Amino acid sequence: MALCATALAAVIAGCGGGGGGGGGGLPFAVVPQTPAESEAKLSVEVDGSAANPDGAGKYQVAPGQLVTVKSSDGSEITWTADSRDGAAQRVEVDTSGSQWLSRFKNPNATGSAEFKLTASASGNRRKELSFSVGNGDYRNGRYTVYAANGSRQVLAIDFDKATYTLTDTAGDASSGTLTAGASSDGYWKVQSSRSKSSVLALRGLGDNIVGSLPFAVGYKSPTTYEPFPFIASRALVLQQGKLDGTYDRGRIDYSATGKESTITQIQVSGGGKVMKQCLSLTVYKIERCPSADVSVSNIEPDPQQPGLWMMKSAVDGSLFGRFALADFGGETVYLSAGPSTYNSQVLAVGVPAALDYADFSSRGWSADGSTDVAVAAGSKYTLSTSIGAITTQADLTLAPQPSYGPLGMRSATQGGDAYVAMRSKRLELLIGERGTAKAGFLHLGLVD
Repeated sequence: MALCATALAAVIAGCGGGGGGGGGGLPFAVVPQTPAESEAKLSVEVDGSAANPDGAGKYQVAPGQLVTVKSSDGSEITWTADSRDGAAQRVEVDTSGSQWLSRFKNPNATGSAEFKLTASASGNRRKELSFSVGNGDYRNGRYTVYAANGSRQVLAIDFDKATYTLTDTAGDASSGTLTAGASSDGYWKVQSSRSKSSVLALRGLGDNIVGSLPFAVGYKSPTTYEPFPFIASRALVLQQGKLDGTYDRGRIDYSATGKESTITQIQVSGGGKVMKQCLSLTVYKIERCPSADVSVSNIEPDPQQPGLWMMKSAVDGSLFGRFALADFGGETVYLSAGPSTYNSQVLAVGVPAALDYADFSSRGWSADGSTDVAVAAGSKYTLSTSIGAITTQADLTLAPQPSYGPLGMRSATQGGDAYVAMRSKRLELLIGERGTAKAGFLHLGLVD
């Protein structure tokens, strides 16, 4: 019986009836083959819903929609974005080795714009995704609203159709229409069945909207609606390691017994894991705050809503509240709204702690239901407020805080009326001082 050669598994050796008794021919050498290149494994979502390419292999996307591409097997991915002339313009949201989050603008007046994304992983694995971005206003979409009545809601807005829908946490929704302003300044007038106030207006700024809409007045029965200023954002910081910073924060509280204000400086540190707040009634820089007045919270991501962060007691883990940081004009702004642990409704807005307080002019709104124009120049802050045909003017005197106070805050007074002013590059706030006749007052202005 002839024996089969077995030294090389891949050699053809003429075994088992090799014909003619010649004992088989010479073995053939195996030519090494490069393994076929496999694809990187990815999942794609558009505005939080799973997406699939169309028959042409393209993902259809509207301007402003959030596109999320994730590594579906945990591989580290290198992302290479489209750089061709005429390609859709990408707006960065958040990118890491495991996910790529972006929005798109279409630079074309008519027709779609294309965008290609290449994902490369270990083992020569790669995959190219093609996106087709339609026409439309980039600002269309969904935003998280932080309103001065102390509520957090969702705003769905379509600037092309000039419509909006506002939905609260209970699912109660109201819709209205928009009318572009007579000038080209970007302000839109708002028409709502909940209020006929002429104050209602808004302005879209990329991934943020500022304005005044009708919100429910807290602790009032039956429910009534009045104009309140708000900040809405879809540019929330998603990575905990990017939360660190120091903020000058103003907060207004509404309860069954009235209104109050809290003004303080807070600090997030430790890679976004720790928050320190100065609870003293005296406004201190956080590093100058007496140790007995420093409240320390641990920060954890909210598992239900990316971009929201939970503040928990460092002592017993109880929940103090939730906050977000929004990218607003290249700066991060602190936002928090909703019920507090003290049976009140709260809005808190924090601007990056600054070294000074620069002059500005602004347009905005107040929690008293007015539309406002503010001008700060040197030691003067002039606030003109209008409700209907009635306009009033307050000429406030600005003064720096004491040496232990935040450098970017200013006391603003006129007679017995006392406020605190603070600002970022695009936002400015005027808040009534705690325990005074103006406690609970908030003016929110958009710097020109």
